[in-house]
Amino acid sequence: MSVCLWLVAVALLALTAVAAAQPLDIGSRKQLLIDDRLVDSMEDVTFTMNPPAKAGTVMVADRPWEGHRVGAYGTVMEDEGVHKLWYDLIDSKGAIHEAYATSTDGIRWEKPSLGIVEYEGSKASNLINVEPSGTVFIDPQAPPEQRYKYVTDHWKVGMFVYWSADGIHWTRNREVSLPLDPDTQNQAFYDPRIGKYVAYLRGWNRMRVVVRCEMDDILQPWPYQPREKPFQIWGQDQLPTPSTELPTVFAADKHDPPNSDFYNPAVVQYPYAQDAYVMFPSAYRHFPEPPVGRYGNDGLLDIHLAVSRDGIAWGRVSREPYVRLGRAGDPDSGMMYMLVGMLRRGDELWQYYFGYDYTHGVYQPTEQKDTGALMRVVQRLDGFVSADAAYEGGKLVTKPVIFQGKALELNIDTAAMGTARVALLDEQGKELPGHGIADCDVIGANSVAHQVTWKGSADVSPWAGKPARVKLEMRATKLYAMQFGG
Repeated sequence: MSVCLWLVAVALLALTAVAAAQPLDIGSRKQLLIDDRLVDSMEDVTFTMNPPAKAGTVMVADRPWEGHRVGAYGTVMEDEGVHKLWYDLIDSKGAIHEAYATSTDGIRWEKPSLGIVEYEGSKASNLINVEPSGTVFIDPQAPPEQRYKYVTDHWKVGMFVYWSADGIHWTRNREVSLPLDPDTQNQAFYDPRIGKYVAYLRGWNRMRVVVRCEMDDILQPWPYQPREKPFQIWGQDQLPTPSTELPTVFAADKHDPPNSDFYNPAVVQYPYAQDAYVMFPSAYRHFPEPPVGRYGNDGLLDIHLAVSRDGIAWGRVSREPYVRLGRAGDPDSGMMYMLVGMLRRGDELWQYYFGYDYTHGVYQPTEQKDTGALMRVVQRLDGFVSADAAYEGGKLVTKPVIFQGKALELNIDTAAMGTARVALLDEQGKELPGHGIADCDVIGANSVAHQVTWKGSADVSPWAGKPARVKLEMRATKLYAMQFGG
C-alpha cells in the first residue's frame, strides 16, 4: 500500500472512530430496547421477544356478502376518537370485496349500512367502492380532501392509490403507481423520519420476500429499476410481479426451514418511541406439492416479529412465532394474517389478525363456508422486545447519550423475585455524584412508566444536555424502554 493510500485509510478509520464515539442525542424521546442500538455492554442480559396474549374473536362473517369468509387482509386505526377497520371479504360466489367497520371499544365492531355498493339489488351494506385487499393510512402531508390514502393492486393494472376525505368515499388516482402486481396485502405510509413516503410490497426472489419503495410523491409513479426479463409468475397474460426491480428488505434465510417464506409485511412505524419500526409477517412453511402432498401451494402460516431502526435493515430477535397457531379445531389453527396497524388502550396495545382453521392450499371459496374470524391480541405498551436480566443478576450499560428532562422513567417488570437499580455515569463510566448504584432506591415494580429515584429524589436535570451513560443492575427483570423527561 502506498503512503498516500495508507494515510487515507488511517484518516477514514479516525473519522469512523470519532463518529462511533459521538453521543446519541435522545432528548426526551422514548427508547425501546429492541436491539443493541442504545447498548454499549451487557452481562447476563439477553434480548427476548414477548408474544402478546390472545384475547379471542371479535368479528365473524355474518352478512350475505361475507358468504365465504372475512379477511384475510385489513387495516385498523383510531381516528377522531373512533376505532376504524377496513377489511376484505369473499362472498359465496368467490368475489372479493372491501368493507368498512367501526367500534367504540375495539371489541364490538359495527358494520354500518353505507349505501355505496350495490350487492344483490341492495346498497344496504358496509361495502366500499375500491379494489379490495388494500391498506389505508392517514397522510399528514395531504389536503383535507385527500387525508386518507388507500394502496392496492390489480393483476391487469399494477399498484395504484385512492384518496378520500372520510375513509369511506374514495376517488381513484389517475396515475398507475407501479406497473407490477405483487398480490397479497401491500402497504404504504408517510415516514416523517425521512420526509418521504415508503411502500412495502410482496416481491419474488426465488420465493416470497418483502421489497421496499421510497418516493417523494405517492400520487406520482413510483421509482423502480425494470428487469430485462420480468418475473411472470402469474402467467404471460398478467402483469409481472416485483422481483429485483426494488430492493429486498426482508426474507427467509438459512436459519429458516427449507421451502419457507414470508407472506405479507404488516409494517408499523411505532408512534410511541424514537426510530422504531415493527413488522408482523406471516411465516409460510410449504407442504410438498402433489402428488406427494394433497394440495398445491399448501402449508401453515403463523405470525412472526421483525424489528428495525430505519425500516430498511430488519432483524428477528427470535424465530419463535409472535402469534402462535391455535390448537386443532380453533378458528386460527391453519393460517393467520396480521392487520396493519394497532390500537392503544391505556397501557396496552391491541392488534388484530384474521385466523383460519384450514391450510393455504385447501382454500376453495365456492365450495366451503369459512369458519375463520377476526381475532384480537393484547401486547404491553412497548412490549415487543425486552432486555431480560438473568435470575442470578445481570448488568446493562448504555452508550453515551445526551438527554433532556428532569427525570428518568423505565418501562420495567421485576416481578416478585426481581429487583433493579440504576446509575448515571459519565462518558468514561464513572458514577455521577448522587446518582450511583448505591444511591438508587431499589426498584421492585411492574410499570410502564416507573420513575427512578436516588435517595428519594428523581431529579437528573444537572446532567441534562451533557454526555452520560445509564447503567442498570438487575435480576429477574424485563426492561422494555427508557425515557428522560418530566
